[in-house]
Amino acid sequence: MFDGEVLQLIWALVVVAAVLVLAWLFTRFVAGRMSGGAPLGLSKDKPVKLLAQLPVGREQRVLLVQVGEQCYLLGAAQGGVTLLDKLSAEEAENLRRLAAPAAEPGEKMGFQEALKKVLEQRNRQGRS
Repeated sequence: MFDGEVLQLIWALVVVAAVLVLAWLFTRFVAGRMSGGAPLGLSKDKPVKLLAQLPVGREQRVLLVQVGEQCYLLGAAQGGVTLLDKLSAEEAENLRRLAAPAAEPGEKMGFQEALKKVLEQRNRQGRS
């Protein structure tokens, strides 16, 4: 009788392990292919790229996001995501160029400084 209980326990452990392995395989391979191989179900021809981010508070960030050819400045907080601004191609390129890692350490500007510089340029153009 003791041998039968041990055999049932081993069989139950094998079944549980098989279910866990199948769940892992499903999430790893099948779910990824159902979304076109792109995260969040996005198609490959419209990739979303996080270009830069700047923490501005506890659980709050300013994000520079590229969707296709368009760039957006977003505010992300615990309550959700807010569109702060839609950047022109020129502004986005300036921001990317300024925030991108440079060949020499003295040339590198962080995202915070680059964002500040682009906003100052925009304010100067608005006053003109």
